[in-house]
Amino acid sequence: MLVERKENGDFTITKEPGDELCLEEENLAVAILWHVPDMEPLGDQGCAGNFDMYQCFYNYYTDKKYMILYERDGDAFLKGETILLKAMDLDEDDRADLRKEGIE
Repeated sequence: MLVERKENGDFTITKEPGDELCLEEENLAVAILWHVPDMEPLGDQGCAGNFDMYQCFYNYYTDKKYMILYERDGDAFLKGETILLKAMDLDEDDRADLRKEGIE
């Protein structure tokens, strides 16, 4: 698994060619939690329209949140495409979720 942290706080994650993923790692959210340092789930999954679900993550090091779409990003990840985890500022609801989870 190739993980790169960019200067602006973004991360990229790519399945290396020939990588044999275990069943759990085929789920992009699990791969992120296992391979991106200091990453935790942020809040619950949500609906992103009629055809996809999203999950947000929090990174301790960057103090930013990141979001994936399960269908779109998960399919691209399994095909070997690089997934960009774009750093986003946290809002008050995000901070409340962190406090509720005992993270902040």
